[in-house]
Amino acid sequence: MLNPVNPYIVLDELCLQATTRTIATLKILHQVLEQQSQAKPLDFSIATIGRLSHQQGGPSIQTIRNRTGKHFKELIEAWAAYSGTTCKKPLSVRQKQLLNSNDQNILGSVDDPVIRAVMGTLIAERNKYRDQLNVLKANADIFIDRTQDQQTDVLSSMASLTPIELESLRTAVSADFMERMHWTVMPTGQVKDEDGREVYRRGYVNGLRKLIDIGNKL
Repeated sequence: MLNPVNPYIVLDELCLQATTRTIATLKILHQVLEQQSQAKPLDFSIATIGRLSHQQGGPSIQTIRNRTGKHFKELIEAWAAYSGTTCKKPLSVRQKQLLNSNDQNILGSVDDPVIRAVMGTLIAERNKYRDQLNVLKANADIFIDRTQDQQTDVLSSMASLTPIELESLRTAVSADFMERMHWTVMPTGQVKDEDGREVYRRGYVNGLRKLIDIGNKL
């Protein structure tokens, strides 16, 4: 999995195209999220963040949920991913107790001690993988290791690029091309037009440049 983008970089990008008033609220929200990243349990749900933010003069729950609150949600999602969790409300103590109680009831119904021990191990593994899955869902960008053979296939495909095709890739991410299109490349590889609208999502330019570097070395 790719490392989550540093939320400080996301904040800088969001502020570049924002009004003075929006920048102020973004910074308040950022401070709330930074404080929340140190709290236990980690809770980056909109309900919790919106309540804390509103108390400090930042965007409210409804403001964040509105269609115009996309930039606020992006910052919250960035902090959640960076902290290794999601924007889902964490389970309460009572909910965890109920889940544990159900597991105990299942184990308690098994008379054979060997089978009970095996089931206990399986339940523990299930809980661990479920938690890991929830963390993975927090990231939109997931890198899958496709083994060495498939990596070789990628290199072979890059080697088959003609000089014209490789030059086209260079042009697609060149400073001259971006300037002619009046586009801006953000530090995270995202491309925005002159009105601040997203043309290519985060990672686009950085990914193409990595491919070009591979092609240059072949």
